[in-house]
Amino acid sequence: MNTDADIWFAFARTLGMLFVVLAFLLVVFYLFRKFSGFGLGRGPQNLIRVLAVHHLSPKEKFVLVAVEDQTVLVGVSPAGMSKLADMDGISAPEPKDAETGPGFARVLGQALKPARRDAGTMSKETSHD
Repeated sequence: MNTDADIWFAFARTLGMLFVVLAFLLVVFYLFRKFSGFGLGRGPQNLIRVLAVHHLSPKEKFVLVAVEDQTVLVGVSPAGMSKLADMDGISAPEPKDAETGPGFARVLGQALKPARRDAGTMSKETSHD
């Protein structure tokens, strides 16, 4: 009834359809991955930026992080991460080069300048009383 040629023709047709279905799935997965963030507010902008890092030891460091319009000083250790302080009033400029940003000491100094001024005016006000 079935000759060898008919069997090989059916095998080739089945194998061809398998490749067509696999190619279709790969294209669908590629397009889904490429456009999955489309229209959801995700994009090339970075909502979280690391402004500066200061290593205290091989496993401990301070990290100055900008999240949208807030700046936070975070301590990182093997035990976890801890928020150390809110750095209100600091605005770090966008780095010109992605790998070189403002130094930790300079950024922290800018953040502490308003706090030093406030502390200085408070101490002067209390010393007159």
